[in-house]
Amino acid sequence: MRDSRKTTDYFETFLVDIQVGINETQEALEAGNFTSSSARVDTAQRIYQLAIMRAVAHYSYGAHLSDVRRYVLEILPYRKQLKAYCDKLPRPHQFYRNAFEKLGGQADAVGSANINRYIYTLWWLALLQGCEVDQAHIDEVLAIVGEQGKDTLLDNIAMALGDVDRPISSTLYYPEIYQPLADVFSATKAEQPDLLNTFISNWYESLEDQADWHSSHDIDCEFEYTDYYIGYWCFELSLVANILNVPKSQLPSHSMLPIDLIKH
Repeated sequence: MRDSRKTTDYFETFLVDIQVGINETQEALEAGNFTSSSARVDTAQRIYQLAIMRAVAHYSYGAHLSDVRRYVLEILPYRKQLKAYCDKLPRPHQFYRNAFEKLGGQADAVGSANINRYIYTLWWLALLQGCEVDQAHIDEVLAIVGEQGKDTLLDNIAMALGDVDRPISSTLYYPEIYQPLADVFSATKAEQPDLLNTFISNWYESLEDQADWHSSHDIDCEFEYTDYYIGYWCFELSLVANILNVPKSQLPSHSMLPIDLIKH
């Protein structure tokens, strides 16, 4: 167990439940149970996000990184499925896909603000990098995520992961939360650990009114799939630390730091 906020029994039950949820929802989607194109997009988005949540939950449960990697590799096909259903939206409804594919702005989709898709995208990239997934797979992920030249943090991360011709934005989608992490890329080696420490010290609290999963460890009766507790991990920090070769010895001892994903 890497996570101590929930019991082993909780995660063992949850991992079964989330797998059943993904399988049954996918079967219903393939069976044509959702009659409108927008409902199919909604459902494909739900499955894609559940796949990310499943990988995080396996990490929290304490799975070996080779096992976590297997679930991380299964995220991309669900993201491709979401794109395929978005492509099938009627031309007058194509704008609807923005709420599912855009990572910035004030839009929301199925009651979830865009910042959640931004966070899950960073987590996905962090898990890909931390689990040492092949470059060809990462290239496909970066291509489908897109957003080139729109967010300086995402742009710097994507360039480091292989999108070398990517333009770098001078602005952030969510500066009130992610400015310290973005600043690490322009900081000196001596300044980088302090900025990372500042970021993780404020990360969870700053997302109180933003992230769907905030305070989910206190929820007993789940009404939405986003209410389920999967673990609180600042994967964004491990990703940036790895990219910039910041050693784990210079980082704080923090309960939300995924220390075994940091390579140096």
